[in-house]
Amino acid sequence: MIKSYNLPYGEEKLTFQFPDEIEMQSIKPNKISVIEDYEAEFRSILNDPIGSPPLKDIVSQGETVVIIVSDITRSAYKTDRYLPVLVDELNQIGVPDEDITIVISTGTHRSHTAEEDEVVVGSEVYNRVKVENHDATAEDLVYLGESSRGTEIAVNRTVYEADRIILTGGIVYHLLAGFGGGRKSIMPGICGYDSIQQNHSLALKDIDSSGVNPQVKTGVLDGNPVAEDMFEIAEKVNPDFMINVVVNDNKEYLAMVAGDLNKAFKRGCKMVEQAFGIPVETKSDLVISSCGGYPKDIQLYQSVKGLNNAGYAVRDDGVIILCSKCSDGGGPDNFMKWFDYSGVDNLREALKEDFTIAGFVALRAVSIASKANVILISDLADEVIENAGMIPAQTPKEAYQKAEEILNGVETVTLMPQGSLTFPLIEE
Repeated sequence: MIKSYNLPYGEEKLTFQFPDEIEMQSIKPNKISVIEDYEAEFRSILNDPIGSPPLKDIVSQGETVVIIVSDITRSAYKTDRYLPVLVDELNQIGVPDEDITIVISTGTHRSHTAEEDEVVVGSEVYNRVKVENHDATAEDLVYLGESSRGTEIAVNRTVYEADRIILTGGIVYHLLAGFGGGRKSIMPGICGYDSIQQNHSLALKDIDSSGVNPQVKTGVLDGNPVAEDMFEIAEKVNPDFMINVVVNDNKEYLAMVAGDLNKAFKRGCKMVEQAFGIPVETKSDLVISSCGGYPKDIQLYQSVKGLNNAGYAVRDDGVIILCSKCSDGGGPDNFMKWFDYSGVDNLREALKEDFTIAGFVALRAVSIASKANVILISDLADEVIENAGMIPAQTPKEAYQKAEEILNGVETVTLMPQGSLTFPLIEE
């Protein structure tokens, strides 16, 4: 008997077929109820926050307030939905619109266009309060010394000079920082270029065979030098209040947390684990990961999330089949160029000289491909796939046949139909 499974691929489905004797397991998001009345929930968390007084007891009339907001690359958090409620709350406290500034936490990303600013903060707020984009190379950054790990702390002047600082954002699994959100609004969000490079480069110290510090991995905060350095730098800036959300694949709110930077953030991380952390008993011979289809798989760069998560579910020397249509190609030039370095060691050494997130993502992909065989089903040319250290395949049947040949037979398979979203928690 043959078992068939469909996985998202672009705007289509790929059908994989397996003999009945294959041991199968599937990693899917847990079913978590969405927040229906998000405005009511938002007001509730402002008045009953985690580990801090209510916002109205922190901010006073006559003070200036900066709200730090994630850039367009994090628009899935839908900050524009609740910003009007936040600004209205500040008005009621006694802070008028002219004393509120939104700073877009671009990190090392490019500045927004005016249209993108309006998308991120919403038309109402965009027309009411001042919106600035952080510039990591600005000449007027404020120097606050060094972290205990030697990272220079240079931060946005507008943020530094504000009487009160409110962070917003979203919490997700993150392959470098353990989890996104929280303190990342500060580091890298509103820090200087050199500060960001030094923080991120901590991933390349005290490395193991993967080319990366073994504590720098998805879902790990404690002991992760990058994450711990971020916390320390954020505490130096001393934000007054944090608001973060957890969203599902449809950009619907699953959770909202507010209050103390560390306590509220860690509560949000637990909620991410409950929604997207899936217990798995054992690692499999073969993991088949779909990034979730369009638009998550339009480039290889975006699809490394699905590859990264699959890497935690596959046994050493096993096989990963990554389903990523890559209709827009491999990704930006500053990503694909890193695959021209031959192997983990050479790529890591180049990354030490000029650290970029794109380079780290490439290093993670190459590292996974050095420990497991990665077969890629995509629209990319074979030579592009091979240059990235992967094996090209055109169809599910061809990919599975190649996996069988590599493994000399397949006994266990894990399916990840939402591989970019779900994270396997191996029960050890």
